[in-house]
Amino acid sequence: MGCDAFKGLSESEQIERTIRQEIQRNEQGLTALIAIANNTDFDGFAWRRGEPLQVRKRTAEGLALLTDVTVPEIITSAVANNVPSFSLVRYQQGWLVVFRNYLSPHCQAVYAYAYQGVLTDTPQCDEQLFAAQANGQCQAPINAQWVIFKEWFFAETLADEGNPVCQQKAAAGWEAKGS
Repeated sequence: MGCDAFKGLSESEQIERTIRQEIQRNEQGLTALIAIANNTDFDGFAWRRGEPLQVRKRTAEGLALLTDVTVPEIITSAVANNVPSFSLVRYQQGWLVVFRNYLSPHCQAVYAYAYQGVLTDTPQCDEQLFAAQANGQCQAPINAQWVIFKEWFFAETLADEGNPVCQQKAAAGWEAKGS
């Protein structure tokens, strides 16, 4: 059997594997961060070791970066639980742990997160769902407490830039959410 017979993981599969590994590696630390975040009135936190904590509050325009706000206990918890960086965003009744975004083969910008809990009325992820919907959301179980949550939007700008797959989707009527 030649090397050509071995197919590597797609970008989507690689990102899902990374999310699963990070939850398995430090579920306790991420759960501790979420517990602290739950006890605040803020809607987003981002931190990388050696940098200042970014704190955000949801406004009508989106998540606004706040200045002169400190939440030292969230950094203390990250350090104590060996979490070198994190980005959390309040979503529904819980928090998204932000991981990566990527472009799907169907010309969609896909945002991949870990979510502690279950997202009701959110379908299970599968390739047919991406192929059928320009914009959408789905989830895939990690364990009893966590899921991978994906949200995607048609990448209209790539059609405008001449991407042939994106142009085909646009010709078929696909539009970005809200356009």
